[in-house]
Amino acid sequence: MQYFFKKLCEIGVIRLIDFYLASILTSNKQKFLKYSITLLSNSISKGNICLPISKLHLNINIKNKKNTFFLKEIKKINCITNWEQIFSFEKDIISNGERITPIILENNCLYLYKTWYEENIIVKNFIKNNFIPQKKDKIKNILNILFHNYKNNFFQKQAIYAALTHRISIINGSPGTGKTNIISKIIFTFIKIFHKPLNIKVVATTGKASVRLTQSINNFFKKISLNLINKEEKKNIPDKATTIHRLLKMKIYTKNTLFNNKNKLNIDLLIIDEASMIDFNLMSIILTILSKKTKLILLGDEYQLPSIEYGNLFKDLCYFKKFFFTEKYFKWLNIINNNKLKKNDNIPKNFFRNFITELKYNYRYSINSGIHKLALMIKQGNIEKIKKLFLLKNNNDINYTNILNEKKYKLMINAFIYEYKKYFIFLQKNNNHKEILQKFNNYQIICAIKYSLFGTQIINNIIEKELFNKKIIINNIKYKNWYIGRPIIITQNNYFLNLFNGDIGITFFDKNEKKLKIKFLLANGKYQIIPIKNLPSYDIAYAITVHKSQGSEFKNVSLVLPNKLYPILTRELIYTAITRAKKKINIYSNDLIFFNTIKLKIKRFSNIRKKIINFINKKK
Repeated sequence: MQYFFKKLCEIGVIRLIDFYLASILTSNKQKFLKYSITLLSNSISKGNICLPISKLHLNINIKNKKNTFFLKEIKKINCITNWEQIFSFEKDIISNGERITPIILENNCLYLYKTWYEENIIVKNFIKNNFIPQKKDKIKNILNILFHNYKNNFFQKQAIYAALTHRISIINGSPGTGKTNIISKIIFTFIKIFHKPLNIKVVATTGKASVRLTQSINNFFKKISLNLINKEEKKNIPDKATTIHRLLKMKIYTKNTLFNNKNKLNIDLLIIDEASMIDFNLMSIILTILSKKTKLILLGDEYQLPSIEYGNLFKDLCYFKKFFFTEKYFKWLNIINNNKLKKNDNIPKNFFRNFITELKYNYRYSINSGIHKLALMIKQGNIEKIKKLFLLKNNNDINYTNILNEKKYKLMINAFIYEYKKYFIFLQKNNNHKEILQKFNNYQIICAIKYSLFGTQIINNIIEKELFNKKIIINNIKYKNWYIGRPIIITQNNYFLNLFNGDIGITFFDKNEKKLKIKFLLANGKYQIIPIKNLPSYDIAYAITVHKSQGSEFKNVSLVLPNKLYPILTRELIYTAITRAKKKINIYSNDLIFFNTIKLKIKRFSNIRKKIINFINKKK
């Protein structure tokens, strides 16, 4: 049997670590159980919460037909029709969750106990998320103040009302639909509705996203006149946004936090932006440590890349947006909306729909925006429409280049050099560090992968080398490869230096100390200056990965896809990269790779939907 697992490793069905885990839990006599746990471990490493037992059958193409032993073992596995019966004899290892065992079997799916437990914590919190009526007249008055100059505001009003009347609410929307802007409006509404000191925290999953949130909140409340909010009320406004990990005082590697069941995170309102990046483990921790009085608001885009860790929680929860509001909630919501909301009896009602809002009106992109059209087509997977869009001559905000050969590759690199030449010319004429950082953020190369000719590592090195060769930047012998204007991106959180994964800094010359240093823009609008020798782990930042770009916005973006299909290439990755651009997107890819990538959607197994639907059906 050891030979069988070795062959599975060789053909990439499992990893060695999966086999080691199964070997710890089982003996050699328990070969089918060992096999099942091995596949479960591998499934979780790919982002799944569980493994449906239907996926235990192997559908692989064996090139070497002479390997009779291996083929026989596969045939034995594929002939098993009743895995539950096999598992029923392994009660010390597998249970239905009524006893603590390493493996759980529920809803015809295998779990590690940890992932099963986390999934149940999330389900239990959401099925208790009932409608709590508030004073509708007061809410209506505040919403009229906030939106008196706004058209197409129903969805934003609905989001605020859901946040006020539920312990947990979800706001889903594409870039440009006002997710960042609505955070300030929610804060304002909470301050006006609850006449008491409030502890409000706003967090994001990345440091850069928290900077953007802080700027948005500060700008909003600077414009609020004194007759709308008094000095005492202003004390409730959070002075800055931060990262989730920093708020929870979470350790980087162990994910341990100071807070727990006995030591709750005692705040009144927690708003989490970019919630699509939250994995099951982090969400279960958040729901466990929050006090019962805390209202939680999750904002995100279900079509973006999910968390790097296991699960696709935000998308799982947004599934319930397809239902209609319950009768009771609909009546209240309609009063807030001046009875303009139409009832739809053709759609099944579900209380989950009450606290999910999908923002649909786009304030950033015009109706004729090519970026907006492209993003919608990618979400739909409509390849034919995308091809026609690329052929239109009036698409000033979209440029697609089919990279077929070395000549095209060199033209792509030259386009990158041209853009960064503008940045360095600006740098020579301007000493304002804030403006320099803003200028750099006007343009960003985003790659799907880190390695290969089309990855960030090589593209960054080529750009830097060409900038030196063309004398656009001058090599400083004293500092080796360091020079004024060199951009870097932090790749590991460092709480001591207040720097986080994804933070971008620019190199400048400190005239006082006569040294090159790096300047980072922090969430509070101030700067963090770090000497080169003290920097945590970093990369050059002319080109960054799509994952590193998540939570950021750039005026113009160049997206680079590799010249062969990688497992990382999915529709969600393309959509995430495209929607980082506010004004223009340049796409560099091979046609075959680009359009095949759009066909591939991320699918991660969990039972969130099924467990919630089962609960609802039992209540009927």
